[in-house]
Amino acid sequence: MNTKTTRRMLVGVTAAALVLPASLLVATSVQADTDPTTADLLQAMVAEEKVAHDVYVTLGDMYDVPTFDRIAASEVRHQDAVRTLLDTYDVADPTVGDAVGEFDDPVFQAMYDDMVAQGSESLDEAAQVGIAIEELDIADLQAAIDAGQPADIERVFTNLLNGSQRHLA
Repeated sequence: MNTKTTRRMLVGVTAAALVLPASLLVATSVQADTDPTTADLLQAMVAEEKVAHDVYVTLGDMYDVPTFDRIAASEVRHQDAVRTLLDTYDVADPTVGDAVGEFDDPVFQAMYDDMVAQGSESLDEAAQVGIAIEELDIADLQAAIDAGQPADIERVFTNLLNGSQRHLA
C-alpha cells in the first residue's frame, strides 16, 4: 500500500471517529415500520455518498491534488450521517463490506466506473467529474428535501446539501 493511500485511509478513519459521536445525536428513535420509499431514499443516498467518496479516493490516487483528499474525507462524514439515519430507521446499509470502487447495485457501479473513466483522461476531466458529483448530490438532496421528509432526515440532508455546495465552490 503506498503512502498516499495509507494517509488517505487514516484521514478517513480519523474523520469518522471524530464525526460519529456527533452524528449519533441525530438518531432520535428507531422506526419499526419504515416506509419503503424512505428506506429506498436512504439506501440510495448512502450509495451515492459512497460513489462520491470512492471517486475522490480513486482520483486522488491518480493525481496529487489535496482537494481530492479533503473532499474524500468529508464524504466519509456524509456517509456516516446517512448511516446514522439508516440505523435510526432500521434500514439495511447496502454499502456494508464494499471496498473502494465496489457496489452491489449496478447503477451505482456504472456511475463510479463512468466517472473514474472520465476522470482518468486528465486532471481537467477529473475536476469536471468532481463538479458533476457535487451537482448530482445537490440536485438529489434538494429534490428529497422538497418532497418532504421527517425532521431528522431533512436536517441531515440539509447539512449534506450545504457540504456539497461548499465542495462545488
